[in-house]
Amino acid sequence: MLVSPPRDRAVRLFLVGMFVDALGNGLYVPLTLLFIQRVTGLPMPVVGLGMTLAATVALAANPVAGVLIDRFGTRTVLVGTYVVRALGFALYPLVDGFGPLVAVAAVIAAADRAYYPAASSHVAVLARGEGRDRLYAMQATARNVAFGLGGLLSAAAVSLAGQTGFALIAGLNAVSFATAAACLLLPRRTENPRGTGALEPGKPRERGGYRRVLADRPFMGLVTAEGAFTLTHLLLPVGMPLYVVPVLGASPALLGLLYTVNTLLVAAGQLPVRRWQRRARRTHAMALAGAVFVLACGLYAATALLPAGPPRIGGLLAATLVFTLAELLHTAPAATLAAGTAPPALRGRYLAVHQMTWSVGQVVAPVAFSALAGAAPPLMWAAPAALLAVACAGLPRLSLRLPAEAVAAPVAAGSGRAHGPAA
Repeated sequence: MLVSPPRDRAVRLFLVGMFVDALGNGLYVPLTLLFIQRVTGLPMPVVGLGMTLAATVALAANPVAGVLIDRFGTRTVLVGTYVVRALGFALYPLVDGFGPLVAVAAVIAAADRAYYPAASSHVAVLARGEGRDRLYAMQATARNVAFGLGGLLSAAAVSLAGQTGFALIAGLNAVSFATAAACLLLPRRTENPRGTGALEPGKPRERGGYRRVLADRPFMGLVTAEGAFTLTHLLLPVGMPLYVVPVLGASPALLGLLYTVNTLLVAAGQLPVRRWQRRARRTHAMALAGAVFVLACGLYAATALLPAGPPRIGGLLAATLVFTLAELLHTAPAATLAAGTAPPALRGRYLAVHQMTWSVGQVVAPVAFSALAGAAPPLMWAAPAALLAVACAGLPRLSLRLPAEAVAAPVAAGSGRAHGPAA
């Protein structure tokens, strides 16, 4: 039997926790700077500087999280990230100066950064093979649906309660993190408490730490390719506002429409796309996603050639649909490929390095995209597309050097199961 009841229950509770966590995030992320300014009462320039410093300090959280995951296990670290963020949001209303703002925001940002490798590692603990792809897709679906709902609740809270609504958002977000932690604590035997390295009896504990990860040239090649994908993903939230309004002269409201279309389709399309991909080699699935991303970048750049009004809006919508398809094609194969490449005892460190592409990308993208858009707007689309084309050209060759079971897990005939015991 591929699925044991305790593990099946752990998967369900994990997904419930993901949903509640994302619901809380959706409450404040669309209003992040405004939310913090209203809750703390500090001037907006002070809030902006404080958040930038906090995000920079939090970059160190990824490698630290990798060590903690390998030592104490994925569930322990995940619970820790939830508890820290719950306390942080509970403290936001008490912040009254620049120093406390940076301290609280840095702690929350560090927990955010640690959360992603921990969550990705936990999926690898709960599932294997085709089931791991499916669970990554289910996780992405749950988070996107909940994030969208959180955004709607956020707008309602601010509209109906005014200033009090911002304090309400802080409290609800703290509660959401505490609830997600409780979901993870309910199943008691989803993993060995001594860490991921103890999951396979009889296998020696891997040694070498981050030196071993950095010396793994095929994996680092995968990380380099993922860096190009990450920058391209960030075009939508970071690059689009620099292009749609100042360059194309479109209404800022159009950004909300494009984001909504993207979020809804990402939520609805994860599992159907994953079913379509399940017999494909994961490196090749990533390469196809990269080709679709490049096409989307070309379409976005071409919208500047269309007449203003409905034709240009239609062009932006078509480009966003293609961009969304590329996101759907990339998400599950990339996550499963990284998790499958990592030795179980060092999975936390491996996935922390893989996740650093997002941490670094979120620091680099605003500066890089602003500079490119200022120099020549088409460059903002052409530069990431060129990097991605080079990365995708190397993925088929890279597939020959990565573990075979990571590149293409066997699919059992007639199997529609969501997960099996962790490898």
